[in-house]
Amino acid sequence: MNATMDYMARNAPSRHDIRAWFPPSRSVLMCGFSYGNDSAAGETMPGSGRLARYAVREDYHPLLKDRMASLLDWVRSVVPNANGLPFCDTSPLLERSYALSAGLGWQGKSAMMIAPRLGTYFLLAGLALDLELPADSSAPDHCGSCRLCLDGCPTDAFAAPRVLNAAKCIAYLTIENRGPVPEALRPGVGDRVFGCDVCQEVCPWNRFEKPGRFLPGPREALAVPLEELAELDAAAFKRRFRDLPVSRAKRRGLIRSVLLAMGNSGLSRFRAVLQAFTSDPDEMISEQARWSLARLPA
Repeated sequence: MNATMDYMARNAPSRHDIRAWFPPSRSVLMCGFSYGNDSAAGETMPGSGRLARYAVREDYHPLLKDRMASLLDWVRSVVPNANGLPFCDTSPLLERSYALSAGLGWQGKSAMMIAPRLGTYFLLAGLALDLELPADSSAPDHCGSCRLCLDGCPTDAFAAPRVLNAAKCIAYLTIENRGPVPEALRPGVGDRVFGCDVCQEVCPWNRFEKPGRFLPGPREALAVPLEELAELDAAAFKRRFRDLPVSRAKRRGLIRSVLLAMGNSGLSRFRAVLQAFTSDPDEMISEQARWSLARLPA
């Protein structure tokens, strides 16, 4: 259920056994980095587009890799000949499987990892080591009969508990998806223009959310006026989102999602903007503008 994300089907040996990626591996050390913010949640103003919480901060991949590289330096200060390799979301490894074995938390029904003292708003990074370290035990599952994440998904993306159909997930549709959003799913996307936090927002364990200490604070608002985003040309998009995860969608993907959110808003003030985009040379953009325009009151 990986939709168009073909890279998930590659490098199967490394996903099965980390030694196919880093042969000296004998242990994996896992860390979780909170990006929680008690003041981050809240209602958005009508006519705004929502960004996922992690996306309004500097891209975490190089930051957390550097953190794990520093940890490797510390290990070498204790064991001078130690060999290791950091990883964070860009290698063909399943960080979550190692985090589960390391006891950082359990896999919730949303497929997100839940840490008992953090909730779900944290990122994973690992360090493969050639040292034999004592193993931790897995954490027990505390989801019980709760179904809030499954029932709260606006596009019904969960095929079963802990089974996510990426092709219906708003995070996939607004980030990794390079084509049009399927019409049947468009209303469920709502005002989300990059990513989605619904399955986290409804999780009761996030009452234990804690502000992060190692990641930089937000650089962008969680809700941005849709007109403001629609006005971004290629150069302005690059300047504004260059070091943020939002850049992954590219301007084309963000504009598609912005136009979709305008249609879902039901606000007639977006008619002029949408009308202008109906003549865009990119058929995906112009089609989305026409669909959204048809949903607004005259």
